[in-house]
Amino acid sequence: MTDVSVLSRDGTEEIPLFLGDPGRALFVSLHLPRGSARSLVVICSSIGAEWKYNYRREVLLARSLAQRGLAAARFHYLGAGNSDDGTSDFPAMVHQARQVEAWGRARSGAEHVAYLGARFGALVAAAAGRDTATPLVMWGPPATGAGYFRELFRVERVGRLAAGSEAFAEAESPQAVLARGEPADVVGYPLPAELYHSARSLALADLTGAAPRELRLVEVGGDASTRQLAESLAQHGSRVSTARLSEDRSWWLHDADWRPDETRPTVQAMVDDTVDWLLAVLPA
Repeated sequence: MTDVSVLSRDGTEEIPLFLGDPGRALFVSLHLPRGSARSLVVICSSIGAEWKYNYRREVLLARSLAQRGLAAARFHYLGAGNSDDGTSDFPAMVHQARQVEAWGRARSGAEHVAYLGARFGALVAAAAGRDTATPLVMWGPPATGAGYFRELFRVERVGRLAAGSEAFAEAESPQAVLARGEPADVVGYPLPAELYHSARSLALADLTGAAPRELRLVEVGGDASTRQLAESLAQHGSRVSTARLSEDRSWWLHDADWRPDETRPTVQAMVDDTVDWLLAVLPA
C-alpha cells in the first residue's frame, strides 16, 4: 500500500493511493470529512465508456459527501483506470469492492457503511453489501446483466451503422467474439469474456439479498421499466424509494452538446438527492 499524497480541499482530505500488492494493486481515493466519520460510502463505478463518462460525477459526489460529514471511497477495478493490469470477472469485482470497504473503514474509523453503484456498478454494489444488508443507492441500474449487455451491444451496433455499410458488414459482432472467449471491443472499450459470462445471468433483485435493505433508485429520464424494477426490489423485502430526474441530453455517453458536469443542473440534483438520502439513513 503506497500513499501518493494527501490533498486538502474545503476543509476535507482526499487520500489517493494504491491498495494491494504490486502487480495486483487497486487505485483508490478516500475522501475524509473534517473531524471523525461515523459512516463510509463505497462508490462502485460502471464499466467501459460509462466508467469514463460518469467519472467526474462520482468525484463530485465523493467531495460533497465529505463536506457533509461522510467518508467516501472511490476505486478502479483491476484492469481499469489507474489500477494494475489484469482481468476482473464479476466475483472479482465484488471482492475488490469489499476489499476497499474493509480498508476504508479501518482508515476512516467509520462504523457504518453504505454502497453506491452507477449503472453496471449497481450490480457490484448490491452484491458487495448483500451479506450485511447495507443501504444502497443506484444510479440508472440495470434489472439484469443480460439486459445491460443488450444495451451495450445495441449502442455498438448503432455506432457501426453510423460508420457506413462497409464497416457494418465487415465488423464481427461482440457476441461472436465473446463466445470464443476473447475480449470484445464495445464502444471503444474492451469487454472481457470472463466478465460477460460471469454477469449475464445476474438479476439485481437477487443480488440485493433476502434481508430487508434501504434502497434508493435514481433514474435519469426513466420509463415504465424503472417502476417495474422498483416494484420487483420491493417484493424481495427491501424498502425502496425512487427519484426521477429529467435530462434532455445523453446521460451515459457524451454527445455533441456536452458540457462540464459542474454546470449541469441534473448532475447537481442527483448528487444532492444522493447525499440527502444517505444522511437520512446513515449516522453522520
